[in-house]
Amino acid sequence: MTRLVVDTSTLVSGAVSPAASPPAVLLDAAEAAVFDLIACPRILAEIERALKKPYFATRFTPSERAGLIETLRLLAIMLPDPPVVRSALRDPTDDFLVALAQTGRAEAIVSGDADLLDHDGLEPPAIHARAACELLGLL
Repeated sequence: MTRLVVDTSTLVSGAVSPAASPPAVLLDAAEAAVFDLIACPRILAEIERALKKPYFATRFTPSERAGLIETLRLLAIMLPDPPVVRSALRDPTDDFLVALAQTGRAEAIVSGDADLLDHDGLEPPAIHARAACELLGLL
């Protein structure tokens, strides 16, 4: 089965986007176990913080926010937060995603972040949500 690390912004986007949008399709596919979602406590903490921002706070009740986080915790292959040995990206705050993907033997990191997407030679590669949907045969 395909293993993917999906970044916080893509997961949160999937929760508020129209059903046919690639982030929403990907989130539905994760819930249907179409692929193995690799996550760690740091990703869940980032999602929790993101959902408390005003944009999302008006779209989700506190129980809906908690439910989304718990759903992701239950369906993801949860790994410990990875140690980051070196800085590989322009934005070192994203290095943990690369380390998590490598530790979890993911085939790709799904993100809309240019620091990840534009990094040549990133292993595993970073891809957009649409490319992940195509990889999984969802579009």
